[in-house]
Parts: sequence; C-alpha cells; structure tokens
Amino acid sequence: MTAPMTEVDTRFYTAQQRIVRTAANEAQTAWRQLDGPSIDSAAAALRLQVVATIEEAQAETAALAPLYIAATLAALGAVSNPVGALVSAMFSGLAANGLPLSALVDFALRRYRLALLAGVPPSEAHALGLAKLLTYVTTEAADAGRLARHAAAIAEPELAGYERVVTLPACGRCILLAGRLYSFTTGFRRHPRCDCDMRPVTHEQWRDDRPGNTPRELFESMTEAQQNKAFGTGDAEAIRAGADISRTVNARRKNAVYVAGGHEYTLDATTVRGVGRQLGDLAKQGGRYSRSRTPRPTAAQLVNTARDRDELIRQLGRFGYLR
Repeated sequence: MTAPMTEVDTRFYTAQQRIVRTAANEAQTAWRQLDGPSIDSAAAALRLQVVATIEEAQAETAALAPLYIAATLAALGAVSNPVGALVSAMFSGLAANGLPLSALVDFALRRYRLALLAGVPPSEAHALGLAKLLTYVTTEAADAGRLARHAAAIAEPELAGYERVVTLPACGRCILLAGRLYSFTTGFRRHPRCDCDMRPVTHEQWRDDRPGNTPRELFESMTEAQQNKAFGTGDAEAIRAGADISRTVNARRKNAVYVAGGHEYTLDATTVRGVGRQLGDLAKQGGRYSRSRTPRPTAAQLVNTARDRDELIRQLGRFGYLR
C-alpha cells in the first residue's frame, strides 16, 4: 500500500507551498497601495507588480518539477532518464485557462470597484477584492507546478501515470478523488485554491499496486469537526454511519439537488445506470435512460428524518448510499 505522503512528497510540497505563500504575501503587500479615491491611479502599478509576482512564482514552482520527478524515481529505486529537458519558463506568463495574468488582476479590481458601488464599506470592499486576488495568485502558482510535473513525468519512460494526493484539510470532492490513478492523457481536476497534488507512478505500480491514499482512510483520519466542515454535518453523519462517500458526495453534483415539501432530494444516480432499478417506478423522462420517479433524498436528508440509527442504515441502503 502507498502511504498518503512520502518523504519526497512532503519535502517538495513544503517547497511549493513556501513559493505560493511568498507570492501571496507580495500580492497582499501590493494590494495595500489601493484605497477608494486612488484605485485608478494605483491600478497600473499594481497590475505590473502582481503580474511579475505570479510569473516568478510560476517559474519557481515549475522549476521544482524535474527535481521532484528525479527524487521520486530515486526513492523507487529507478533512474531518471528523461527524453528531454523541462523548460520551466514556458510554464510562466499565462493563467491555466489561457488568459493573460493581467486580466486576473483586473477581475480582482473589478470586484473591489463593484463592492464600493454597491455601498459596501471601503475596508470590506478592499478585503473582497484582495480575497479574489489571492485566489488567483495561489491557484495560478500551484497550477504551474502541477502542469510542469505532469510534463516532466511524461518525459520519463519509467513512469506510466500519476496518483492524486490529497492533503488535509480538503473539501469533500477532493477527498473523493484521493488515490485515483490516472494516465497522462487525463487532466487534473481541481478547483480554485485546490491543495491537491499528483504523485507519479511507475509501470510496475500501475499494474500491481493500489494506493492506500483513499477517501475512506482520509475520512477516518479526520476529526468529527473536520468531517462536518468538509462534507456538511448531515452528509458527514451519513458517511460515519457507513454511507458510500462517492454516492454521498456525487448526490450534490451541480444542478442535481432540489427541495420539495421542505425536504432535500437529488436527481443524481436515479437512472437505470445508477440506482434507478433499485428505487423502482421507472419511466422515460426525456433523457437517454429511464429514470425512477421515486424521489431520492440526499444522505443528509435521511439523517435528518431517520428516527434512529437502524432506520438510518435501512434508508441509506434503500436509496443507494450503502453498497
């Protein structure tokens, strides 16, 4: 079984976090130049300063990539023999979505200006803009490192793919993906300020090893308060009762949850490809697959309405949260 964080992972994660934190501190210092009446006059200097800060952080996190890959291979008893050299500067200068970095600064400035126009007190408006800016700075710096490690790993013939490593605290959706093994053609799913990372795996590991870095193990290592914060109190209680983490989290996919009669339901997994057959009352409802017309409560709703633990477990099984 693979440990959630190896010594190599920890060392390079710490190094990247130091770079990201330094960039965030520099951006925060630059943002202090702004105040209500002089936003426009200070914006140009702020934009130049923050863009330079992000570019430097991107190049630095990218430069760690070949060192990390070589150290990972050495720890596995393999030799680094890349087919090409990584050019870290090429991972600097643009946002991960292709936008110029200056556009991200402008988005943060716009948040600040709109808050002021809406009558938000200047100090709070200033903080709202700063929060948006720091999200961009930390996300883009970390993304550059991830992309560079992805590229560096592809250049190593010994490596076959990567495993997702989740560092706590983390959100429920990230915990759900912990330990997943991906080929190099699969993109790295993440949200703004996502703290997850990737660990390269060799062909031998890809064939024979399964990661011990799993959603359930991460969940069990958390305190009850941490579980409640990551998943919500109701869903966390359902998981503690044995509910499947994947089905509990996926029930809250975008646009899947609705409220009827004061109760919370989900459309997720209600077709015949999910738990539709188990729920019964199938009918075609415009989609490709037949869907159950029996409302499927969220796991949290079952926690709220169950009279005792035995009933909760029965209902979690009935609605597909227990496999």
